[in-house]
Amino acid sequence: MDKKIKSGKEVIDEFFSEIYNVENIDEKTVESLISLYSEGKFTDKNIQNKLDELLQEELTPKQKKDE
Repeated sequence: MDKKIKSGKEVIDEFFSEIYNVENIDEKTVESLISLYSEGKFTDKNIQNKLDELLQEELTPKQKKDE
């Protein structure tokens, strides 16, 4: 029982520091989530908006190629 119980913030900080070690992860998505978290803007709405923005960025070049 010598193990220290980590706080929620410590767990989340550790998660974000290790997230780049996950295989096959989209770096733009990770960078966006880390940025939101660091800026204190890690809310459901901000996450959804950022993911929608990244999706649009991915879809836009594909639409131009098809034209």
